[in-house]
Amino acid sequence: MKSFKVVLEELEINMYLGIHQFEKDAMQRVLVSAEIDIEVDAVDGDLYFDYDAVADHIRSFNGERVATQEELTSAIHGFISGFDTVRHARVHSKKPDVYGDCKAVGIVFQG
Repeated sequence: MKSFKVVLEELEINMYLGIHQFEKDAMQRVLVSAEIDIEVDAVDGDLYFDYDAVADHIRSFNGERVATQEELTSAIHGFISGFDTVRHARVHSKKPDVYGDCKAVGIVFQG
């Protein structure tokens, strides 16, 4: 069995994310990252992790409305965990434009 970590860093989406009125009224940038531990029997053209599917799933949140980062990261994590080869995953979300004096506010979901 071979183990790998797939890393997707700061895929940018624009969505309505938050419980405050200003977050409900305007879309905001959200940066999503994932670290995905996988195990495969062999390394060849037929055995790989489809990170395109993960990126497309994250992109599907563009323009959508989600109440909290906890809900967003949990939904993405649930999708990733559905792959047979996944052993563990961490999903990060960050809102970089919430505070002018802070680089970003984020959440990490793992399991």
